[in-house]
Amino acid sequence: MITTYLLSVLCGLTTAGLRRISRPQISILLAILALPLLNVPGQAQNPSKPEPSDDIIRVSTELVQTDVMVFDKKGHFVDGLRPEQFKLSLDGLPHPVSIFERVTSGSPLEASQLATPRPASPATSAAGSTPEIRATTSGRLIFFFVDDVHLSAESLSRARKALLHFVASQINAGDKVAIVSTSGQIGFLQQLTDHPSVLRTAISRLNYKRNPEGYAGKTRITDYMASQIADAHNKQLFAYLMESVKIEYGMGMGARRGFHGNNSAGQAENLLKSRISQITAQNRADTTDTIAVLRGLIESCVALPGRKLIFFLSDGFIVDPRGSSALTRLREVTQIAARSGAIVYSVDMRGSFVDAAVDASSSDYVDMTSRHAGVSMGETMVPREPLNVLSDETGGRTIVNPARIDDALEEAVRETSDYYVLAWRPDSENERSAKARLEVTIPGRPDLHIRLRRSYSVANAKTAVDTGKTNGLLTSNATPEVQLLATLGSAQPLRSLPTSLSVGYVKTDSAYLLQTAMQVPREAFNVDPSSVKPQSEMDVIGVAIDDRGLIYAFKQVVTVTSSPESAKTPVVWNQQLTVQPGLYQVRVAVRERGTGRTGSAMEWIEVLSFSPAELGMSSLFLGERPAAAGLGSSENGPQPIRVDVDHRFARTSVLRFQTYVYNAARTAGKPDVWIRAQILKGGEAVMVIAPNRIPPDVSKDPGLLPYWSEIALNQLAPGSYTLEVSATDKTGGATSSQRINFSVE
Repeated sequence: MITTYLLSVLCGLTTAGLRRISRPQISILLAILALPLLNVPGQAQNPSKPEPSDDIIRVSTELVQTDVMVFDKKGHFVDGLRPEQFKLSLDGLPHPVSIFERVTSGSPLEASQLATPRPASPATSAAGSTPEIRATTSGRLIFFFVDDVHLSAESLSRARKALLHFVASQINAGDKVAIVSTSGQIGFLQQLTDHPSVLRTAISRLNYKRNPEGYAGKTRITDYMASQIADAHNKQLFAYLMESVKIEYGMGMGARRGFHGNNSAGQAENLLKSRISQITAQNRADTTDTIAVLRGLIESCVALPGRKLIFFLSDGFIVDPRGSSALTRLREVTQIAARSGAIVYSVDMRGSFVDAAVDASSSDYVDMTSRHAGVSMGETMVPREPLNVLSDETGGRTIVNPARIDDALEEAVRETSDYYVLAWRPDSENERSAKARLEVTIPGRPDLHIRLRRSYSVANAKTAVDTGKTNGLLTSNATPEVQLLATLGSAQPLRSLPTSLSVGYVKTDSAYLLQTAMQVPREAFNVDPSSVKPQSEMDVIGVAIDDRGLIYAFKQVVTVTSSPESAKTPVVWNQQLTVQPGLYQVRVAVRERGTGRTGSAMEWIEVLSFSPAELGMSSLFLGERPAAAGLGSSENGPQPIRVDVDHRFARTSVLRFQTYVYNAARTAGKPDVWIRAQILKGGEAVMVIAPNRIPPDVSKDPGLLPYWSEIALNQLAPGSYTLEVSATDKTGGATSSQRINFSVE
């Protein structure tokens, strides 16, 4: 029913039709289109098993692997180790290392190295291969899991500041970052992105979500205390709390050993047991949600290539195995992390610890006996135990000093960027099922520290080659509309038809226009040039979703022709949407009618709002031309450019960029606006273009100044860059700027 409803919303549009979807339709569409990084807690507790499909080809091999990090005494990664230096044992029995790889996280080679490791030999593990790998690094996958149901207001504030600092200064070119919370309050912004505005908006949505006991009295009962009484049956602590309750309510002193037989003691006992029951129930519910959502996140990472770094930000929680199965479920999460290639760094966000047993603000009952001895230490250490399990079992570590969290996060990214992959052939079912105890050492090198995960993964076992499924919706007999819709909502871009998307915006007198350009290589289509009608038809569907829930959609049919003249020219088409200012996720999906092959792409864009009296800029639009002709000049007037969709340029070419400046102040009818452009790499300027004034007579429209210029790329080494263009109005004293990423090949 949901699919039928969505098809009526999205696929019922006319070929050139555009519409704004009404609010009652938003929640259903968002549920399908939002990147499925998470499973909701109810689903995570009882995940359904997928039914077998004839479209899945399964391959079984006898190969088990684990990732290993080796550090020297200064904490630096030790490079150049050889496979014969490692001693690997399972349940105390030695195993030879059959496969060995030195891997850089985030490199284009990482996915293939993990999928098909090479045989262990000195030739494949030489230190000389390291620079080559590092030179092609494209980016890391980093997740911040904010356990907001277990964070105090002070800890949440520290978390927000740390996240903002990381976004501002610690994201490298090519990195993809996602911010996820237990409560789900971030919404559809819980997605991998390199767009700073998306991440900052996600951080701004982090609000206090903890559900503390709503007790206004003075007798304080923490989660740890409640667990000690409910699960560990701590009678001495119960007696201490009984005395505190009786004093608080003026019920008199009771027996010192916890036997309370009078009426007032009975009332105090009932009150105390009721509170303990409520606190325990809330704690277990919050813990269940945290583990379930974390499990959903890590499960969704299995399909992503390479290593994933997860920062788990929490104040900790109680996982007493005597009262629940939380610890067992937590260890199951770490086993999934081994299959996913996820490594967890837990961060205890609590600040300096004080004596938790006597709190002056709550006027705790001061008891000179030993009945509450150890409570302070327990409340410090016990909630940290699940954080230690997550980090120790996955090969990470626990960060316990939030005062230096910025440095700790940077250090964690650095130390997880390089690792070795060891693979071996198991001898028993216990080893095949990853239940054997794994140990890795380097004999003769006591100066080295080895960090590895407790669980390991079966490499290539039950490898699935998916020939017709996307998000569980695509099958060989699915209708074209359902296939197209499933492609639109896919977690990762589908590449059967390699699709690129470029999004920008301009402003008119009355509206903001979202300009989308889409591209597919012409050779990707199934077109026979010798046929009578050498063409192929492609269905296109797209949506733009803003962070307030507004959805704009379009549908197109594109006819692709083939001829010797156009063989190397990509298929490029455009669409325009009238939108409101805001932060948008733009998704597009394509499907070739003849073959049923699909492709998808996604981009973020922030449409900035500015008043008629405020200086503003449109997006930057990039194009490319051969370097044979000389560089152009904006003095020749605005020149039309063909938008380059994938923002990938040859080093021998010239990059052309165009923008529009709005609402410049005028003196005697002449604007005085100067453009400054620079190219950044890793946040540092590597090329600065001299400021250039927009010709005063370039436009008759007093509110619009077009500008274009060109930059030769032959001075830049291959890699990822950012173009920053700033417009300064010297008359009005205002400045506006825009950035866009591109790569040189």
